[in-house]
Amino acid sequence: MFPSSRRDQEGFTLVEIMIVVAIIGLLAAIAVPSFIRARQRSQASIILNEFRMVDSAKEQYALENNKRQTDPVTWSDATPYLKAGSRLAGSNGTDLLGNGFIPGGGPITVGSQLSVSVNTKAALSAAADNTFWGPYS
Repeated sequence: MFPSSRRDQEGFTLVEIMIVVAIIGLLAAIAVPSFIRARQRSQASIILNEFRMVDSAKEQYALENNKRQTDPVTWSDATPYLKAGSRLAGSNGTDLLGNGFIPGGGPITVGSQLSVSVNTKAALSAAADNTFWGPYS
């Protein structure tokens, strides 16, 4: 007789597969920017918390060593007041993106405020505006 007709065959047509691939592509196009923004927001939160820890270490150093508002504090002065073995303690004064906590890498004074690097702000601007950085902006 005749070979079996096309209606007896099972499987997906090319059009059906293309529709599924298009839907998956559309979902990926919607989700990927959100994932990138969430990653940047996470990095910004880590950097902000590191600034708080460095600021606290600077103040602890000043209290324990009877420093005044105008006395300088270097990175090596503050390092013993950070958790030993942590990324922050071994960072040589740089944040998660490699930009310095202390402007110019030099000492800061006890009473001065740390500020987030312009490069760090630019890299994370999609997820963290200037208000996000609070006192460190």
